[in-house]
Amino acid sequence: MLKQIKEKIVSAVETRIPELENVKEKVKVEIPKEDRFGDISTNIAFLLAKPLKKKPVDIASEIKKILENQPEFEKVEVAGAGFINIFLSPFFFHSILKKILEEKDQYGKAKERNRGRINVEFVSANPTGPLHLGHGRGAVVGNVQSNLYEYIGYKVEREFYINDAGRQIKKLGESVYARFRQIEEPDYPFPEDGYHGEYIKEIAQHLYKYEREKILSMVDENQAIDFCAEFAKEYLLEKIKEDLKDFGVEFDIWFSEKSLYTSGKVDEAIEFLRSKGLIYEKEGALWVKTTQFGDDKDRVIIKSDGSYTYFAGDIAYHYDKFKRGYDFVVNVWGADHHGYFPRLKAAVMAFGVPEDWLKVIFIQLVKLFKNGKEVKMSKRSGSFITLKELIEEVGKDAVIYFFLTKDSNTHLNFDIDLALKKSSENPVYYVQYAHARICSVFREAKEKFGFDPEEDFEADLTLLKENQERILMKYMTFVPDFIKEAGEKQQPHKLTQITYDLASEFHFYYNNFKFLVKEDENLMKARLYLLKAVRNVLRTLFKLMGITPLERM
Repeated sequence: MLKQIKEKIVSAVETRIPELENVKEKVKVEIPKEDRFGDISTNIAFLLAKPLKKKPVDIASEIKKILENQPEFEKVEVAGAGFINIFLSPFFFHSILKKILEEKDQYGKAKERNRGRINVEFVSANPTGPLHLGHGRGAVVGNVQSNLYEYIGYKVEREFYINDAGRQIKKLGESVYARFRQIEEPDYPFPEDGYHGEYIKEIAQHLYKYEREKILSMVDENQAIDFCAEFAKEYLLEKIKEDLKDFGVEFDIWFSEKSLYTSGKVDEAIEFLRSKGLIYEKEGALWVKTTQFGDDKDRVIIKSDGSYTYFAGDIAYHYDKFKRGYDFVVNVWGADHHGYFPRLKAAVMAFGVPEDWLKVIFIQLVKLFKNGKEVKMSKRSGSFITLKELIEEVGKDAVIYFFLTKDSNTHLNFDIDLALKKSSENPVYYVQYAHARICSVFREAKEKFGFDPEEDFEADLTLLKENQERILMKYMTFVPDFIKEAGEKQQPHKLTQITYDLASEFHFYYNNFKFLVKEDENLMKARLYLLKAVRNVLRTLFKLMGITPLERM
């Protein structure tokens, strides 16, 4: 909304002060930290001081007279050396309420996906076990950030990178095969670094039931292990997909790491870098000149034994993204990858992309607490609490909201007892209760007064004269700006604060004012109109987060 207000200010001033044409791109319109300084503030007078050869405060006084005649502005004040503080008019706020009712749960969302095409890669868990809490936090952050990008006008493709190549898959096969053999031979050795947990036994039991003869007939044990590995990988990947879908997270692309090697994409990426003079041989290995792009040292991509490094696969993966033509790409990584980012960024810049083409959002650890004590163990996984277990205990909405309460690059303590509370102490209960309260008021209006607020209706919004009503209208006016800032700064956690603040203002309004005013039907309609707008904005925020707008609680 700040953009539209800025355009209104510039348009009004430019007709009287044509010199603004050359500096209008530098005009800033901001929300003051204190209400006494107006609803918005602008630096426009300072920008005109040089071309007009006047003091900013004098120019501000001229602009004040221009803007006072605009119906959107109720009061205009000159402050300090030339800042202009503007109080928005009821006329303006009423137009916003109408816009909110028209756009429903899409309030403020860009109408076109014309800002660019981007790729957001997140979760990308090894298909060797159930999703844990870190994966869950990454899923929430990646999905909500994708929603934010779509809200502000990007076309987003969500991608899951399947780590199906390398030692971890072999280890998965060895673990399943050992459990398979132990069904008949209890003393069969289990690999020291194998994967524990009930899920490995379940896979082994399935194979024993349906594939026993086939596996036992394999003369080469490595063949049997590879068979178990492939089956277990596909089985666990399906479980991961199911868990994510139940969590409200779905992907457009599932990209196999293994395919980079089988399709020759790793060699293709290396040859591309070689063609740019960025590959050289040293000590029998192949190196890439990442130091030319800010890395602290060059990196090996093919070892002296002829095998690829993990870095070679990552380069090839991002070269593939580069060829797909994205305007930029975003990776959501665990915090343990902090040190890896500079070298990958250097390699990616070798493709010829801008420095900020690759963006990374880091996810810190989640610790779970119950009855004041940390919860660490899970029987099913053998070492960690799974995402599915947490969702089953506290519900999807609570998990999403709590994962978003802090910046993803800070540690998060998840309090199960708080997430289960049915009171205002629980933030997700608090915000959902605001929505449910409005639905309750609407049901009562229909039952007691025969008036259905769910249908389209007109209202005399000039009757909304209470200060709390103005506060609500003002806050909702700038929610799209708050959302836009969260999206552009990659701060999806800000959505919880925006939602909580709106819910808080509504709860104050609910506790102090009467909506179903029997003696004044016009006032009742005006207030129900306002409530409908609040509900729509809450739904917009809930939709971005993936939280359910409950109608009864």
